[in-house]
Amino acid sequence: MTQRSEPSSRPRGRPSKFGRPSRVVTVTLPHDAIERLRRVHRDLGWAIMALLDKDAPEPAQKPASRKADPDVELVTVADRRALIVVNREHIQHLPGVNLMPLRGNRAFVALDIDRGMSDLELAVSDRLDEPAVGANEARALQDFRSQLTAWRRDHDLKFHRRAIIVVERRPKANGNGRRAPATRDLVQKK
Repeated sequence: MTQRSEPSSRPRGRPSKFGRPSRVVTVTLPHDAIERLRRVHRDLGWAIMALLDKDAPEPAQKPASRKADPDVELVTVADRRALIVVNREHIQHLPGVNLMPLRGNRAFVALDIDRGMSDLELAVSDRLDEPAVGANEARALQDFRSQLTAWRRDHDLKFHRRAIIVVERRPKANGNGRRAPATRDLVQKK
């Protein structure tokens, strides 16, 4: 299966989130502070960095800017297997298509059980024909359609349908036997 073409000198594993050395920290914050941070950026780490960078004096030389993620790509998940991953800020709604959130603005494409690649191509084309589609979404959808066509014509690629199981935690019951609202979603919904 073909992958994003990148230099082979790239280290294996997940790329650095901020483009420089970093580490995981645990922070306890009030719910309202978390909501305020999410208004800055949906990823709390990026929200904190945005606020820190806004108040910091300009460095003499800015670090190399992080290359923006493409609107659509094949992301390898195992040996020769890959998922179709999209930018869910630009591609938000396709009929019969579920966008399963990953990190940040990335989501992998999951089709309804009875759908295949031709249905995905049709959903992208149909969405492009809708008058309410904005410029960024239209550009992303055109790129998506072009990629789907190229992947379909690529004899090195073979597409398989698989069912996925999404597990969602129910909200805990409160004192009166009713379930309280969930405090944390396992699957983000847009």
